[in-house]
Amino acid sequence: MEENPEELNNHVQVLMDEEHWNEAITLLQSHHSVVENHAELSWNLGWAYFKAGDWNTAQQHLSQAVRLAPTKAASWWALGVAQHEGGKLHEAERNLKEALCLRDSSIFRQVLALVLMERGKFAEAEQVHLRGLELKPESPERWEVYAIFLEDVGRRAEADAAYKKVRLFTGS
Repeated sequence: MEENPEELNNHVQVLMDEEHWNEAITLLQSHHSVVENHAELSWNLGWAYFKAGDWNTAQQHLSQAVRLAPTKAASWWALGVAQHEGGKLHEAERNLKEALCLRDSSIFRQVLALVLMERGKFAEAEQVHLRGLELKPESPERWEVYAIFLEDVGRRAEADAAYKKVRLFTGS
């Protein structure tokens, strides 16, 4: 019934939209031969494992998604997130940087900066935020994340100035 990858993906997407992670895993695992050759299905299986809290299995399937579609930035990001949760900070950093090379994204930047901070690379983390602000200087989301970073590193006055930018760009 579900051997068509598109049909299987549509069915899995419904389960995932409803946050039925274990049902999605069961369905995808029952069609392993289709999943292992399909980037989006591999990504969905990896993300379902991630959401179910199984970081190691998530990494296996997200790595497969990266191998199958190496130009899909979301796969690199999801792999980096799973590695971060699994405590593999060096690998997470590398894969999150790859995601950012492929596509600029606020969430990619946010997670990369967090990983860099956890690795003690505060100056590099700040550069990730600043580069994002260079690209989108009127983004309230990017200003807010940068303000939080500044608070975290004890630079309250600069954080207050960044929060003013948030209010400026949100009109609040």
